[in-house]
Amino acid sequence: MLLAFVCACAAQHSLDSTKKGYRWGKTGLLLKRSFDWVNLPGNGHFTQADRCSNHLHLPADASKYALVFADDFDSLNTNLWQIGQPWGRFHGQQPHQYYGDSEVIVKNGKLSLLNRYSPKVFANGDTNCQIPYATGLINTANSKTFQYGYFTIRCKNPSGPATWPAFWLTGKNNWPPEIDVFEMYGRCKGKSIHRQTMTAHYGKIETSTKTHVMKSVKLPSNTDTAFHIYACLWLPGKIQFYTDGVLVRTMRMNKWMKQFYNEPMYLVVNNAVDHRYLECIDNSKLPVSLEVDWIKVYGPLAGVKP
Repeated sequence: MLLAFVCACAAQHSLDSTKKGYRWGKTGLLLKRSFDWVNLPGNGHFTQADRCSNHLHLPADASKYALVFADDFDSLNTNLWQIGQPWGRFHGQQPHQYYGDSEVIVKNGKLSLLNRYSPKVFANGDTNCQIPYATGLINTANSKTFQYGYFTIRCKNPSGPATWPAFWLTGKNNWPPEIDVFEMYGRCKGKSIHRQTMTAHYGKIETSTKTHVMKSVKLPSNTDTAFHIYACLWLPGKIQFYTDGVLVRTMRMNKWMKQFYNEPMYLVVNNAVDHRYLECIDNSKLPVSLEVDWIKVYGPLAGVKP
């Protein structure tokens, strides 16, 4: 049975991820991922602030989509959301933080994901290790996965050094793929929190072909004091990113990149601590919170090609 499962998975996820395919794909992707008026030099700032930060408007390309997932966070629906990552409460490559229950709070119609200094001892094989920071993370790996659609969140970001809030999708069966709808990095002084970073990860770790496309845009300096709507439209040939209803970035795919996005992904939203700037944190000023008003996903209508 195990052999049959392995063979079935290999057939399902047969990818041209060889070194040769990678070199061809990377070369062909260079122009596709860069040549778009939205991505041209000089368009590094978000110039239409607060266009529709209160009400969601679907882009024209999503007119044949229907609402398939929504949570207004009147409570924490544990049938939809799992606290922590599917594999557990911490990440081997991020030994400074763990995912805590107390850092996921729903109150007054808002989800709060905290990060705070709260050292806790975890067993690590035959030894114990103390992890200093507790962070809030929820995912839908066990309840909902999606392939193509319009993925939206209305939220207010945390402020301060080493903050790292994010809303993203990642592969149910493999990693990559991953689509980061937004990541915000407070860095050492907390001033970079207003730059939205959008990333598409693809390739295969096993063949050393894993890579990514990353783009960013400077937003108004109120992402930590006001709610904004961040979204992406994931289509078979491209990914479009929106902020408050404005198209801010486009990532186009060639055939090599596209093959890694032909599988379902689940949602993740979290408020992490950036390990690169731990020395900049004043623990007495924690916790800080990522406040989420709602999350909505629009999927292709039945029988309609996305």
